[in-house]
Amino acid sequence: MISMKKILLLIVSLFTLCGCNAQKSTKEIENNKVGVSVKQKNILFIAVDDLKPLLSNYGETQMHTPNFDRLAEMGMTFTNAHVQFAVCGPSRASVMTGTKPDRTKVWDLHTNFRESAPDLISMPEYLITQGYETTGVGKIYHKGSSSPGHDGKSWSQPHQLPKNFDGIYGEPIFAHYQNPKTKKQMLTLKEEALSKGKKKYGAQSKYVFSKIKPSTECVDLPDEAYQDGLYTHTALNQLSELESSDKPWFLAVGYQKPHLPFVAPKKYWDLYDRDKIELAEFQELAKGTPQYAYHSFGEIRSYSDIDSNLGVGDRFPESKQRELIHGYMACISYIDAQIGKLLDDLKERNILDETVIVLWGDHGWHLGDHTEWCKHSNFEQATRIPFMFAGPGVTKNQKSNHPVNLVDLFPTVFELAGVEQSNQTDGKSLVPLLDNNDATTVNIDYAYHQYRRQKKMGYAIRTERYRYTEWHDNDYRSFRTYNDDNIAGYELYDYQSDPLETVNLINEPGYASVVKQLKAKLKSHLTK
Repeated sequence: MISMKKILLLIVSLFTLCGCNAQKSTKEIENNKVGVSVKQKNILFIAVDDLKPLLSNYGETQMHTPNFDRLAEMGMTFTNAHVQFAVCGPSRASVMTGTKPDRTKVWDLHTNFRESAPDLISMPEYLITQGYETTGVGKIYHKGSSSPGHDGKSWSQPHQLPKNFDGIYGEPIFAHYQNPKTKKQMLTLKEEALSKGKKKYGAQSKYVFSKIKPSTECVDLPDEAYQDGLYTHTALNQLSELESSDKPWFLAVGYQKPHLPFVAPKKYWDLYDRDKIELAEFQELAKGTPQYAYHSFGEIRSYSDIDSNLGVGDRFPESKQRELIHGYMACISYIDAQIGKLLDDLKERNILDETVIVLWGDHGWHLGDHTEWCKHSNFEQATRIPFMFAGPGVTKNQKSNHPVNLVDLFPTVFELAGVEQSNQTDGKSLVPLLDNNDATTVNIDYAYHQYRRQKKMGYAIRTERYRYTEWHDNDYRSFRTYNDDNIAGYELYDYQSDPLETVNLINEPGYASVVKQLKAKLKSHLTK
């Protein structure tokens, strides 16, 4: 018979145990496989708009990007990483859901995956179910702005697009411009637009931009005079709030530069001598490449200081090329400085060892190669991106040329952070490459991507040496029946002998066996 005293002691013990468990940080989760507690890691998710690997850690000696170098020393730099679709909307929908564009059904700038594929959930949305606090600042989704709260389902704390610019220089007009002369002209034109009955913001901007829309701006201002400087300031405040919680966190920071227009504080322009800037080496159309593989760079031709009559095969004047490349480089160095502030803050908080960091570009950018500008293609300069990981579980200061996909980010981050995998993803975890660089354990030897031209969809795979592309006609998608008779054209490039993609080798007899092997890989990818 148990005495009343022993019963009371047992009850007290049970309450004490429950109290201890309740006090236990929710960053501690139970690993059922091994029966031990594992600490979930924080995730710093850095997205950079229009960023190609024009960075010093990618071997670009003309670049001043010390903080990209710093991040590279902290972990892994993938040198052969590719997006799944080289334009913002599809690329971001793909990475944020961990699925291919033909699953998101986002192939343009206008579709929201919440409408085209409502069964999919986003990466931060899933993390909320795993006990995370999630928030973000800046451009993370392309069509997120069409959903309340920049895709409000993704955030446990509100996403922010701050506009608290210092009154000394005010808010950039039409989101970008701070040059006093430009702002004055645009304000006058805005009044004209209002007097003509154009009350909506879009109608006003269209009217103003038809008259004046500079592609570059160099003004001596602090970082916070432009959006990306404010994004960093906001992100640091968000980080303080996240760290006050006992939950692991996911912080997304989306930088808008080096997207057009190329506007950045003067100090970043001053890092480069325009006369010494390297222009694209190959400024011609590739021999034997289908005409529809190219585009007429309408995005940049919308700027008032660009000749709108230029098209496929036409070169920009050298002076304008130098100005644009100078601006692109200045914007990259501006973002490099913002990344440095984030890394400094993590270091000061002493949380680098418990924070997974991933940095990615949503696609590359043509800077005159093949006479092309902007993105919107299946060429190397449009699909290849910077893709970097650092933090716990990532061996420091390493590079890998293994072909990888941006869609691989989803499962890789989850494994590094100690989060149970979602069965939604189409990607492969790259952790085996991150901790021992063992490519044999990553069961894919190619990256894949696609781009649309009207009713044609160009599907491609990129191995370590080759890129093979098939242009399928009649609105084909990979969820439909694969048919050789529907293929309108092919491309093959050998990056060992022809890194600039000067010749389409698809009909060269010496490459027949290569074409056969690559076709089998692509067909398997499209039909599985």
